[in-house]
Amino acid sequence: MAGFCPSSEGWGPLSPSRPVDFTVCFQHGALVSGLNALFIVAAIVRLRALSHAPLLPRELVAGSLFWVKLSLAVATLAASMAEFAIVLADFSRVCAFTVALGLQTAAAAAAVRLHYREQYRNRIASTPLLLFWLATVMLSLMRLRTAVSLDLVETRPSAVIANALFMLAALAVMALECQPKPHGLYQLPDDYDEDELDVHDDDVCTFQSPEERANVFSRLTFSWMTPLLEQGFRKPLQMEDTWALSTQYRPDVATAKFQRNWQAELQSGSPSLFRATMRTCGLSWALSGLNKLVSDLVAFLNPILLSRLIGFVSKYRTADAEPIENGYFYALAMFVVASVKTIAYEQSCVHNQQVKNLTKISYTTAIYRKTMALSNDARQQYNVGGIVTHMSVDSERVAEFFANFSHHLWSSPLQIVLALYLLYRTLGWTTFAGVLAMVISIPTLARLSRTMRDMNKLLMGYRDQ
Repeated sequence: MAGFCPSSEGWGPLSPSRPVDFTVCFQHGALVSGLNALFIVAAIVRLRALSHAPLLPRELVAGSLFWVKLSLAVATLAASMAEFAIVLADFSRVCAFTVALGLQTAAAAAAVRLHYREQYRNRIASTPLLLFWLATVMLSLMRLRTAVSLDLVETRPSAVIANALFMLAALAVMALECQPKPHGLYQLPDDYDEDELDVHDDDVCTFQSPEERANVFSRLTFSWMTPLLEQGFRKPLQMEDTWALSTQYRPDVATAKFQRNWQAELQSGSPSLFRATMRTCGLSWALSGLNKLVSDLVAFLNPILLSRLIGFVSKYRTADAEPIENGYFYALAMFVVASVKTIAYEQSCVHNQQVKNLTKISYTTAIYRKTMALSNDARQQYNVGGIVTHMSVDSERVAEFFANFSHHLWSSPLQIVLALYLLYRTLGWTTFAGVLAMVISIPTLARLSRTMRDMNKLLMGYRDQ
């Protein structure tokens, strides 16, 4: 591996001579190579998926904006090829630099192909392309900063210029990819026939939810709701100002999906309501847990960064002062960490609400259908109050547990362990005095919890009557 890295700094990953910077070999061998290899795999999978999608009307998608975007994507490919040729001339062997730039060139070629395919077969901005271009711009900016700090502008100006042009072209492509496609694409039914459909026919227009045509950045920041909020600021909203529900939230769609999964469970011989529910909304539940995990982990970074920033300020202008770049890094990292925590937490809440609504809809409809299918003898065993309670209160509580409290089963212990670890690092053994107080209070809290549960069961019995 030493011969694969031509830099004297080695693999690092942190540079021993430049503050707040990675080594050149780690940037190229790990970050750039890893990103481009991952995108090439994702592009192949995405191209295969798009090959089965119907073609969109050419008169709607083949506009001037698309050709400008495609030209800029080709420009990124040309800049990457130029940088690869320059580095290959300087290092006439296989090393971290040549492999990284070779993968970057291949990824740029795959991006050009994917841009063309996405334009003709997808109505919204491509998530793989947006994330790839964003990561590419950030890595190119990091490499450019490293090149300036190493004075490569003087020794190897052609490679630095090629990298800068590649970064600017990638930034322009990302900006154009974020632009929404023609509105007429969102007015087409999903099963349209390109040969028979008149794209100017008003009968195919529907007031579709903007969430369905929002790109990944718009979904993360909820900017797709901005027009509705601005309209609500100007005047009171009416029903005609709102849009239709997204397809996945419609009760008939959610109910049909749950019924298919439940019937499959019944035919398996050992039916499980949990498995049927997971098949219905398991993806949203998993995304909620992933976002909550990110939010919980990132929440503990801010105290660490704040401690480092206080230490930096306290030693400023002293003999033990840290480089000024460290202070900028701590401040910027605190902002980024707070932003990531907010985005992850809000996304977790959104997915929790999706799971809760879909689960409640599915359970309520299933109970109603079961009630309608009861025989007269079986109907005598249940009163109307009990059935209504199952449909409203019980389904609500089960959905609430599945959507929210199920994640607390693993999230709460994780937060407690991390908090105790950080407190132990700061306070030492005195941390366990608080732990002892918590342990002593557990029996009292458990007794109160059992009392509340018994009283709640008694209350539910009165409601059923």
